[in-house]
Amino acid sequence: MKRTLYQILGVEADATAEAIAGAYRGKLEALQAAPGSDAAALTLLREAYQVLSNAPQRAAYDASLTAPVPSGVARRGRAVPVDDEESGAGWMKWAIGGGIVLIALGLWWWKARPAPKPTVQGPPRVVITQPAAPQSAEPAAPAPQIAIMNAAPESAAPAPAPATRSAEDVFAQVSMSVARVNALDGSGRTTMVGSGVVVERGAVITNCHVVSRASAVQVKLGSNLHSGSVEVADEELDLCRLSVPGLDVPAVQVGAVGALRTGQRVYAIGAPQGLDLTISEGIVSSLREVPGGTVIQTTAPVSRGSSGGGLFDASGRLVGIVTFQHRYGQNLNFALPADRIGEMRARRASTGSTASSGEVGGSAGVASAQRAASDSPAVLIVGTWQCFGSVSGRSGTYTYGPDGTVTLVTNDGLRGGGRYGVAGRSVRYSMSNGSFTYAIEHLDGSRMVLNIGVAGQRLACERR
Repeated sequence: MKRTLYQILGVEADATAEAIAGAYRGKLEALQAAPGSDAAALTLLREAYQVLSNAPQRAAYDASLTAPVPSGVARRGRAVPVDDEESGAGWMKWAIGGGIVLIALGLWWWKARPAPKPTVQGPPRVVITQPAAPQSAEPAAPAPQIAIMNAAPESAAPAPAPATRSAEDVFAQVSMSVARVNALDGSGRTTMVGSGVVVERGAVITNCHVVSRASAVQVKLGSNLHSGSVEVADEELDLCRLSVPGLDVPAVQVGAVGALRTGQRVYAIGAPQGLDLTISEGIVSSLREVPGGTVIQTTAPVSRGSSGGGLFDASGRLVGIVTFQHRYGQNLNFALPADRIGEMRARRASTGSTASSGEVGGSAGVASAQRAASDSPAVLIVGTWQCFGSVSGRSGTYTYGPDGTVTLVTNDGLRGGGRYGVAGRSVRYSMSNGSFTYAIEHLDGSRMVLNIGVAGQRLACERR
């Protein structure tokens, strides 16, 4: 009797994603714990989970179970005995042959069909394009070209949106590949806890500042503790690759920072404060260019222990490794793009790199990029400030949001709001009473002085 994928995992055909993930973990641990593990059974188990944990693949599989088929083929996740294997094989050959004939007829019709007559739908729009300059020396300035382009018909179907999943689906897909990483001293005592992500069989990526001073390393997935060792330490990127013999769980799919957009939903999964498999939700609040590349700024909450954990997009792809956070602001968290995993090589941190005590992480050469991101005026200004006018004597509370909004509440009860932007060493405000710009004379984590530019007036502020 041929078993369905649901029967291999031991779940019903209408099982939830969480139930499927739990069943897979249980059977995987049981198979791995059994003496002389059955490699074929492990392979079947993984294939069943990979199909049923992926919503589109599961839907296609369910459709194949419910399609009209001869007696002996599984329906709705339940296996039906096969009485005559030869007759089943014959039916399959007829089905395949018929499919090939239909495909051939379709290709013939496509090539033989008459070419469609050109039509103009909607009013034309004029696009002026400037041709590329010729390569000859001192070319004459070419005249612009005018191209007539037909407007798209109103009934045109929109491009399909990329498949996205709920937080529950993303967690069920990737949680079994996110680990807690324990750094141990010589006596076996845990001195630091971080997170890690399985990127290959037997290989886990974490931050070097989690394990760089450890005498031994433990990797915990589910209820299993594995011994690990640092295989590649790229302190310049603050990424370490751990070798974990015997670790046999699916690797995550690695995405690219180039596909991320500000405002896109992301999920951080790790072990903040040692709490295994904690998921938090946020957005990509910025993609910041710093010395050495790009860092991902996100509002997904993280804490100490999140270092080395995964930042995943709504399709379950690993897009970043959580690395540090701003010490003063709220939800100013940063991840190193997952693309950098492919750039890893053994190297020490740059001379003079230091950690910042208020960050999730921060040792290693990436600290220079961290400081460039977290100490920039655009980041430092975020938060709430109590300000006092040196000439006017009026005081109030300014709250700068990471989304560019600013609110003001004066001590005599007046309220206002608008937007702000930081450019270099100045802040430009667009308020209900007009637009104006203040120069930044001083700005650090606790104190800010703005020059109003009128008769030497200044706004002196302290962080609340």
